[in-house]
Amino acid sequence: MSYLNTLKGLLDPLHGVSASVRRDFIPWYMRTKVPQIRYVAFLTMALYFVYAPIEYHVATDQQGLRLLVHGVVIPGALLAVALLSYNESLRRPMLGILTTAPVVAVASNLYFNSQSSDFAYYVPEIYLSLMWIFAVSGLSLREATPTACTSLFILLAVTLGHTAQSGINALHFLWILASFSFGLLCAFLLEKAHKSMFLQQHRLALLASIDGLTGLSNRSHIDQFLDDQIARTARYGGSLSVITLDIDHFKRVNDSHGYAVGDHVLCQFATLLKSHVREVDWVGRRGGEEFLVVLPETNGDHALTVAQLLQQRINAFDFERIGHNTASFGVTELRPGDSLAELLERGDRALYKAKANGRNRIEADVLGQEMLKRAVQPASR
Repeated sequence: MSYLNTLKGLLDPLHGVSASVRRDFIPWYMRTKVPQIRYVAFLTMALYFVYAPIEYHVATDQQGLRLLVHGVVIPGALLAVALLSYNESLRRPMLGILTTAPVVAVASNLYFNSQSSDFAYYVPEIYLSLMWIFAVSGLSLREATPTACTSLFILLAVTLGHTAQSGINALHFLWILASFSFGLLCAFLLEKAHKSMFLQQHRLALLASIDGLTGLSNRSHIDQFLDDQIARTARYGGSLSVITLDIDHFKRVNDSHGYAVGDHVLCQFATLLKSHVREVDWVGRRGGEEFLVVLPETNGDHALTVAQLLQQRINAFDFERIGHNTASFGVTELRPGDSLAELLERGDRALYKAKANGRNRIEADVLGQEMLKRAVQPASR
């Protein structure tokens, strides 16, 4: 089984990653491929505009129909693909046209030329089309494979036994195999490279947003999340509250037990916070021994209740090497028109007040209540 997983990992860099990461890859991949789809569609359309009049003068039959298909229908479809690529909401019809147009091109080529003595001069378009579908069009491997296989099936059905000369048939099928396999291999390798690139970017983004010690969101990430929540609340209504908290006398911990113990206490504190809030809540480390808890869809009264629960859990927790310890809390609620800086500033003022009034306290500045305080007396020790 381990060998099988290793093989799957070699073939698919996303094998074994979380479902959410795999889901995130799909829109990311589409965003990276859209410019390729757009400009390849424009270029291929231009080449068909060159090809159509040449074919019109070279062909000996059905010139008008050829000109219509190769000078209007297929270039028109490619133009539609290019224009639709500018609108993200139209990506589905864009892909629908992009997966259909190559099949139409192959079928029309065979219709016009398969019985002609000049077929050898026209068939390279089909070989090129197979490679184009896989490696040039911008389709993902999953999208390109059915299109290429449909084109291949039509090609084989029409040309199988096209000539009695076995050598000519062998060469024909060799070029079919070569164009299909080269295209398939290129598509596979390109997609694998994109998956590796996506994972690398994902890891870098994660490293840039995570506090290396505690695994919580760092200051910049928590500020970004909070800014998004403020914008969401302003647009759709609802409530939003923030708890700012600070480990009491943390300098003593470092001075008495060393920084390694202090780091361990910070990690335990982070775990304690995360385990006692909802999944939709956001916990981050602002720096040093200061933490922030963002509570979406939570008013000030409920935020005070959460702060009291966290205070109880912290006071009852036995931290390794240092035993019991306390924390000070500042609670604030989003007010209409608040900016990120104003919201955090009120939370900081409430926190500083809790520390100034003896620590192990909860001070609050919540909407509709004038500096409401629900202070818990410091422990006797």
